[in-house]
Amino acid sequence: MASVTLPQKLSEKLREKAEEKDYLPEELVIEILFKSLDEEIDPEELVEQYRLLSDKYLKEGKEFLNKGDLVQASEKLWGASALAVKMVAAERGLKLDKHGGLWSFIDTLTKESGDKEFVRLFHVANGLHKNFYENEMPKEAVEVSAEDIERLIEKLRSFS
Repeated sequence: MASVTLPQKLSEKLREKAEEKDYLPEELVIEILFKSLDEEIDPEELVEQYRLLSDKYLKEGKEFLNKGDLVQASEKLWGASALAVKMVAAERGLKLDKHGGLWSFIDTLTKESGDKEFVRLFHVANGLHKNFYENEMPKEAVEVSAEDIERLIEKLRSFS
């Protein structure tokens, strides 16, 4: 995976646009690049991109947690979860664009597997997403939530 450094103003604009579309910034960059190159995103390549980004966000989330930056840890752990859900959906040829699409797909996985833990663990991920905006969770709660996020990602990967 390659990285690109953006000027601050452009980086902020990217984050704003990504939020508007309910995307993560890197996810939006990938889509923009493929469109501007007039290329179709290969479904297998999309699955791999989601997997790599999920791994990256999980690692970054743990690093922010270790540094005590609970707001950034929360957002990265949320991102890791959302991308893992999108990865499993992409394996089925589905593209989830909105928050509701993530919940709908989690509901589908729960019904297919009979495992209600998907809903419980994804609810934790949503709590972390909320914490990014409200910064109300204590460190211990974010630490426990991080364990749940790892469990969710493991379950999603074993389901795919």
